[in-house]
Amino acid sequence: MNAHHLVKMANEISAFWEGEAGPENAAKAVATHLQRYWDPRMRREIVAHYHAGAGGLCDTARGAVALLAAHVPAAKSAPSG
Repeated sequence: MNAHHLVKMANEISAFWEGEAGPENAAKAVATHLQRYWDPRMRREIVAHYHAGAGGLCDTARGAVALLAAHVPAAKSAPSG
């Protein structure tokens, strides 16, 4: 799955939770959603995207992925050579 698609999904989930949980609680709700429903590979990829600059993530999604990043190691690139 490419990072652009994951960013789009994370932003859509964030928009939902901003309305449901309110702006002050949305990032935690999004992080919980990503932890429960996203495949570990998806979580690793979005965390790697976050570490690479988080391009395209809205503020709520960025906050949620920051929470995940504390618990999910970033994807490691394949050794070159």
